[in-house]
Amino acid sequence: MPFSDESLIRTHSGWANTSLVPSSLVVQRLEDAHQVLLSALHPDYLQSEDPRLVLAETELATAFILRSLATEAGFEDRDIRTTQITLRAGSRVRNLIELADNEESLAWSHARPLLACAGSRIPLRLVSGG
Repeated sequence: MPFSDESLIRTHSGWANTSLVPSSLVVQRLEDAHQVLLSALHPDYLQSEDPRLVLAETELATAFILRSLATEAGFEDRDIRTTQITLRAGSRVRNLIELADNEESLAWSHARPLLACAGSRIPLRLVSGG
């Protein structure tokens, strides 16, 4: 069961317009994001209710939706407006991909402490040459 849900994704992104972003797309990309996140999580967090997981999954699903919209935008060129996003025709694909990259980066930064391979600092010591 996903950590996030359609309502959280729509609130996060401002996508109240279900004709622009249909429920079926949101649900599919949420499932995709959930599977990707699960595959990267440390086993201790697989059933967690940590709010960072909810936020990370919401952002990751949003990134996946934006990439789907970018793919579609290559075929039809019109302005997109939501309460959070305004994209002008002509630059939509580039803007959507940039937004998707930003959302995905945020998602992984929020999830990083909960990942199976979360980075840790290695203490270093300066040594002098002999």
